[in-house]
Amino acid sequence: MSRRSDQPGTFELLAKLPHQIIQLVKLEIANAKREVTAKAKKLGIGAVAVVVALFFVFFALEALVVAAIAGVAVVWPVWLSALVVAVGLLVLAGLAILGGILLMKKNVPVPTETLHRFEDDAKAMSEVRINAEDPPAAGGSELPRVGEKGNWR
Repeated sequence: MSRRSDQPGTFELLAKLPHQIIQLVKLEIANAKREVTAKAKKLGIGAVAVVVALFFVFFALEALVVAAIAGVAVVWPVWLSALVVAVGLLVLAGLAILGGILLMKKNVPVPTETLHRFEDDAKAMSEVRINAEDPPAAGGSELPRVGEKGNWR
């Protein structure tokens, strides 16, 4: 199969390859920046919505605490019912803090799987060598020649 005169040859194509790879990497970085920016905007809007919701939840919880105090005040004096509800809330807060601390200790954000893969890759790269039967002569090449014994490992 012959090539036409208007088509570039193999060496011309190979000469263009590094430039094309660099351009591809630059375009991919630009796409990644654009994608992250768009997702960050949506994340920001979602975070504002959650903050507004938490604002209303805060006041709803206060109303529920007042209702609990009023409900217990039917049986006990108001000061005692307020004290009991406050102690109950402190116990719940303590349990939530303890649970949160235990979860944080259990799930330390260290990429252990990635580190293990990196260690395996580094170990594999350190083991790359030429395994020839005879050591090379002084000043000789360390690579096996065509037809000689030896292999890559």
